[in-house]
Amino acid sequence: MSGSLAGKVAAVTGGGRGIGRAIAGALTTAGATVAVIDRDAGSARQAAQELGGLAVTADLTDRDQVDDAMRQVVSAYGAPDVFVNNAGLLRAGSLLDARVEDWEDQFAVNTRAAYLSVRAAGRAMIERDRGGAIVVVTSNCADTPRMDLGAYCASKAATDMMAKCLALELAAHRIRVNTLCPGSCDTELQREQWATLGIGPERQIEGDAAKFRTGIPMGRLTRPEDVADLAVVLASDLARFVTGQSWHVDGGQTLS
Repeated sequence: MSGSLAGKVAAVTGGGRGIGRAIAGALTTAGATVAVIDRDAGSARQAAQELGGLAVTADLTDRDQVDDAMRQVVSAYGAPDVFVNNAGLLRAGSLLDARVEDWEDQFAVNTRAAYLSVRAAGRAMIERDRGGAIVVVTSNCADTPRMDLGAYCASKAATDMMAKCLALELAAHRIRVNTLCPGSCDTELQREQWATLGIGPERQIEGDAAKFRTGIPMGRLTRPEDVADLAVVLASDLARFVTGQSWHVDGGQTLS
């Protein structure tokens, strides 16, 4: 895929670590100039320095900060050809016992921030009038219920449908919108969930009948680079006639 995005401008939210960092790196390897947008200034700065791109700090739940972040990208590089919404939040807990604030916070980051971000990117792409690709990272939880992840599942499901509706709205502008739905992925966010639940990766991989988990047929966790490589494909002309689709990257964890 080297060179498939040569001359393109890309922006990645939550690009300072985990899946977002892997996506930013893969887009750079494919030839794009990448803006790393992250709430954590240090992570954004480090990733941008390593990739030779732009670091932008923003709280993506704040509309004004989102719009300002996009203005910074446009000012530095022009409107993005590729925009990847990756920033997310996961807090494990049952729907009956979890704090209401955990529900609200996950919808704020996983759904509201995603909406504000793709809205800003879509507007910039329309103004530039050269088409483009938007990739929204959701989760395989968007269409598969999970014990202890009710709020997370619901927020990702809402975002997945939002992205499909956006695909309809932007098709006439030659802007494609697809979602990436990772499974249990070996990231800091996942390890924080395991710590909260007092478990390890084995239960995800092997399955757990008591929690209605089917395991991962391919025998390992998703890796950030698994998601990143498909993000490059969806951002490139190889997927030029693909829009409004949800792509599961989970080793068969959710077969359909």
